[in-house]
Amino acid sequence: MNKTISALNLILFLQFTLLGWRANAQTSPWPEWIFYHWVWEGESTQQSATQIIDDYLQNDIPVGAIIIDSPWETGYNNFEFDTALFQDAQGMVNYFHSKNIRVMLWITSMINIELDSMYNYAKSQNYFMKKNSLDDSTQFDWWKGKGSLLDLFNPAAVSWWKGMMDSALALGIDGWKCDGTDWYANSMPFSPYMNVNMSRNDYSDKYYRLFFDSTRSALGNDRVITARPVDNYGYDIGGLPVSFAPIDINFAGWVGDQDPTFDGLKNGVNNMYYSSQMNYLAFGSDIGGYRDDQTTYPGLGRSKELFIRWAQMGAFSPIMENGGGGEHRPWQFDIETLNIYRKFAKLHHAMVPYFMQAAAAAYQANKSMVYFFNKTDYSYLIGNDLFTAPFLASGININVTFPPGSDNWVYVFDTTKVYAGGSTGINLTIPLDEFPAFIKQGTTLFYDILTAVENEFQVSGFKFQVYPNPSNGKFNVTINSPLTAHRSQIQIYNVLGEKIFQSLVNSHLSLAAPPMTNAPMTIDLSSQPQGIYFVQLKIGDKVYQQKIVK
Repeated sequence: MNKTISALNLILFLQFTLLGWRANAQTSPWPEWIFYHWVWEGESTQQSATQIIDDYLQNDIPVGAIIIDSPWETGYNNFEFDTALFQDAQGMVNYFHSKNIRVMLWITSMINIELDSMYNYAKSQNYFMKKNSLDDSTQFDWWKGKGSLLDLFNPAAVSWWKGMMDSALALGIDGWKCDGTDWYANSMPFSPYMNVNMSRNDYSDKYYRLFFDSTRSALGNDRVITARPVDNYGYDIGGLPVSFAPIDINFAGWVGDQDPTFDGLKNGVNNMYYSSQMNYLAFGSDIGGYRDDQTTYPGLGRSKELFIRWAQMGAFSPIMENGGGGEHRPWQFDIETLNIYRKFAKLHHAMVPYFMQAAAAAYQANKSMVYFFNKTDYSYLIGNDLFTAPFLASGININVTFPPGSDNWVYVFDTTKVYAGGSTGINLTIPLDEFPAFIKQGTTLFYDILTAVENEFQVSGFKFQVYPNPSNGKFNVTINSPLTAHRSQIQIYNVLGEKIFQSLVNSHLSLAAPPMTNAPMTIDLSSQPQGIYFVQLKIGDKVYQQKIVK
């Protein structure tokens, strides 16, 4: 019963708040939803995809997008849903959209030999890349079988293949996860159409632009691809040889496949470092690593600690996405993992407005919204106001060096802990349910995130509580805030967005000056119908929100 109420609360809350953001016209080249929490599932059935979303929501974890991984097609890559696995693809897409969840499909630029008629036609038309002008061989083994790489320099080949893509676009999907078969253009560089060897980077450009441009042309500018920015496959290098999707269209990158270890996490952050150097706008990594280790961690594929630390880093990355081999569902580890994951996913969503602002500023400056200070501890800024230092090894102690300058940095999970800019080698003890993340003191983000953190982590220095919840209509509001009480008020809205109550906080608390104390105020909604209500605390131009069930 509690889970059902919790899920209903979340759905209504998202409709009331997140949909309010979506109601605004998109003014950036990227849609806001790229900064929501993504999940992807690998069982590849309609039932498993639907179930994983239902389970996340039932566990009160917000989700903004799902990636339908392979194999969803009748063959690689013919764009036809396998009806044995997905009985009603349109119904599935509609179902996710009804929950305000975007849908992305996995894809590559390969055509496999088992697609007899499709493959044979393409071969007869000379539509495949080759080793060289003197070698007609086109086939090679890849991780999904044996096939050939489509010659994307050939307009006729592209038009033919895009005609098949249109059937998937007609479902109203929201984008593609374009996986990395473009790497094989290194060994199949000859384009029969161009009659010359082409660079792998040129092939990558054709591949990713085809999916980006075709999808936006058909469905609008709120569609995206997710693709590799930099993926150095574990080698400490960057630059063009290991960069893939074009910078100007890869607004939501993911940095490839990593091992389910802290070394794997470090490899992922290393790719993020080089992606930042190349000015890719926004990116993240597969939480917990794509690969799994069933020998060491049978059934799960990774340790609980690694999964949590990676999820926390994901929450403090522009793109928070979770999926891969082995177990990635937080509730399958234990209740502590579930609770921590939920808190950080909600915190990530609370930062979406900041991510949008930081991305806009970075885009205007032709830079990444992520700035790394070094390759030693891989500490980084998102925008100018959010600083974090990821855990690169097991444990709860970490040395942190803060950004240079005169600004102070406030610990997200205890705002009484403030560190001076430029402080070096500060040894911190960070329990498993917290993460070394800091906000520049006095910034808009500091106030905007304070409530979200307090709601989930009971942070020191700020209390905004509504209880009992659920209630019979009478409930108390307790406020303890280091912020000024000047111009503070309580407003309450129903799920239709109608304001049903408003009062100055000071009139109840009898306070003439800050700070606000924790003296409770009692509000009576007995005359209102049963349902969900949103209690907003307004302090100046800042708004903090709780939801309550009557």
